[in-house]
Formats: sequence, structure tokens, C-alpha cells
Amino acid sequence: MIIRKYGITLQRLTEADIELVRHHRNSELIRKRMFYQKLITEEEQKKWFQSINNDFNYYFLILHEEKKIGLIHGNIESYETGISRGGIFIWEPTAMQSHLPIIASVCATDLLFFLVKIKRSLAEVRADNKIALEYNQKFGYQIVEALSDDEKYVLELTPEIYLETAKTIREMVKKINNDPSELSWNDVELPREKPAGLYDNLPSHLAEYIKFKP
Repeated sequence: MIIRKYGITLQRLTEADIELVRHHRNSELIRKRMFYQKLITEEEQKKWFQSINNDFNYYFLILHEEKKIGLIHGNIESYETGISRGGIFIWEPTAMQSHLPIIASVCATDLLFFLVKIKRSLAEVRADNKIALEYNQKFGYQIVEALSDDEKYVLELTPEIYLETAKTIREMVKKINNDPSELSWNDVELPREKPAGLYDNLPSHLAEYIKFKP
């Protein structure tokens, strides 16, 4: 699955790129902002990918001008409850201080709320990561739980609050890319052949659009 919108590309993570992700995830800059801060081994990375390469996890590489600059994801607990957990990290230094993370977040959030039809998005942020906390709050995420033992905040976002709070951000993203349209299935590209183990048990509203030739 590939999404092209607002000047960036979100490309579903495949096994071919997991070493690239591991390399950047293990960097000191990224690792110190995560809950799990140990170095990840090649074998651990393979096991992790096997655990997330399914219909309930949407991990996307973020590309700008064909350069891979980060990773963004949404993990769906179940399509019935409509709850997902998301996160993003950018490893390209110049992109960190640009508008690109915001565009990626808008694309991924629009995808989960308005195409996948998620009802609530949750995020967990380290209590000492003020930048991540403020970043999420710009989109409307609200603190619903503070866990002192783990020194983290649990944040929640609904489609209604997102549309209200992030209205200015979404309009800015459309304006700078001269694209006033909303994200739609027309912006989503599927592979010619169905990937093994993916898209087998989708709810009807997704199966209607995610189709492959027999």
C-alpha cells in the first residue's frame, strides 16, 4: 500500500526496509526518546516485523522527494472497537525541523479516521518528552491518563476533536501543497498482487476498496 498526498509518500513497510528502520531506531537521537531504549538486534527486528506485518498494523515509511525520512504507524486493537495506537519518528535531520512530519501525521491520521474508520486513536508519550507531548496536542490529543510508575502519558484523539483542533493545520497542509482535496481512496495505490498474509480479514468497508485480481 502506497499513499501519495500533499507532497509526500507513505509506503507500507516491507521486510526489505526493516534494517534501515533498525539502524535509525538504534541511533542515540531516536532511542533516548523511546520507552524501550536497548539496542535492537537484527533477529529482534525480524521477529518484530513478523508480529506487525498483518491487517491490524499500518506501518509506513515516510518519503519526500523519494528519500526515506522516517516511520509512522497506527496499530489497530480491533476493527470492532475502532481503537488504534500510533506513533512517528523522523530520522532525517533537515526533515525534523520542517513541515514534513506534520504532513505525514495529517495523512496517516486522515487515513485511519476517515478511510479505515477508526473511532479513537491513542498515543503514549514519555513524561520527559515535552516536544512529543506538545506535538500531539497540536492535533487535538488530550491526556487521559498519567502513569507515574512508567513516567508516561496516555493521550487520546477522536475524529471530531481532530477536525476541530487540527483545522488550521490541515488547511495549511492543503495550501502549501496547492491541493484543497481531502485524502481519499484515489490517493491509495495497492500492489498488483495481494501480499502474502495481508488483507485477508478486512471489515466490509475496507474490503470494498482493497481488492486484488484472483
